[in-house]
Amino acid sequence: MRNTLVTMIALLVSVSFLNAESSLSALGYGRQFESSSSRSAGMGLAGMATADSLSLDLFMPANWAGPRTARFGFNSFTVRETVSDNTGTDASDNGGVGGIGFVVAAGKTAFVGFTITPITLMDYRWKSTGSTPWSATLTRRQGQGGISQALIGGSFQYNEKLRLGITARPVFGKVERLWKLDYTDGGGFSSSQTYSDRFAGFGVSLSGRWQQDDWSFGALVNSPISISVQRQLVVGEGGQAQVDSTYDLSEKYDLPLDFGVGFSKRYLRQLIAVDVMLHNWGSVDPPSIEGGTFDNSYRLSAGWEFYPEYRPLDPFWQAWIYRAGFYTSNNYGLSASGHQANRMAFTAGLGIPYAKGRSRLDLAVEYGWAGNKSDDGVVEQMLGITLGFNHSEQWFVGRRGR
Repeated sequence: MRNTLVTMIALLVSVSFLNAESSLSALGYGRQFESSSSRSAGMGLAGMATADSLSLDLFMPANWAGPRTARFGFNSFTVRETVSDNTGTDASDNGGVGGIGFVVAAGKTAFVGFTITPITLMDYRWKSTGSTPWSATLTRRQGQGGISQALIGGSFQYNEKLRLGITARPVFGKVERLWKLDYTDGGGFSSSQTYSDRFAGFGVSLSGRWQQDDWSFGALVNSPISISVQRQLVVGEGGQAQVDSTYDLSEKYDLPLDFGVGFSKRYLRQLIAVDVMLHNWGSVDPPSIEGGTFDNSYRLSAGWEFYPEYRPLDPFWQAWIYRAGFYTSNNYGLSASGHQANRMAFTAGLGIPYAKGRSRLDLAVEYGWAGNKSDDGVVEQMLGITLGFNHSEQWFVGRRGR
């Protein structure tokens, strides 16, 4: 009770200084992650209808196609974010693993495997100074973690033009949020509350890709998922834990139905791709313990790729693949004013084949911005780099007789 009272008093005092990092990621369960590969990251996140024999798609198994090879894919990202609000500007750096996957051929036209990738990412830090009648105060709020998923299943050729993918979709992850109050003039003991939530749920994912000459069409559906949450609550005072309890929340966290479509067109040695992704967050009731409001969200992506003709005796840089794109999306979690923050970004990418063209390194750069001060209270600018590789090898190939 004392910690609660102290916190309420601190919130009532005037704030004289505030800085924040990635504050929009504090809305909902974190910022939605939608990069299906390091290749798509360079093409404005467009990827539902852009299968190739090297890029291992992390979200859409219908794109597991091509030669009968075993493939391993990995990508990581780092982001420099600058946050501006009515009190000033702050900058931060964060990064992590964007996904991994492993797929092997199973028969003449089928593939089986798994991928692991984030669904949401949370990374925010707020710091504010104020005062009580007896002491100056420093309040910190921060959160990190997110919800992730695995896709476990495969793809198969249904007929000459249509490939289908079906996977199980277990969901897991952890989010940790801290609220800490310090009396900088020594007027009292510091107090804190830490929530550590662990998630577990299960759904399915269906995808399909239809190929007709130089045209390709793709579609993806993710089922809704109800997530169980185990919470650990730690209440501290003066650097000592006063309460440390773990329990299951009575309410579930829900993920919505996701639906996306995309198309691509090859022309000479170029590829143009467009994706539209819809997330039915408006049908999800946020847990009352968290508060906040959700609404439907979307992503519109467009990308371009140029892949040159390469001969074995050409210089290696003539095999490089060039990419560019942009996307726009909005945040499913509403700000305090009831507004959906919009996000727009421009991307560029480079693909570097190696191992005689059987594998590839992919690099992507993104510059974007989200939010506005009048509706969301904050503007965030992002400069991000995604680096990944897709390695391909022939397995289970019998020896030929001499």
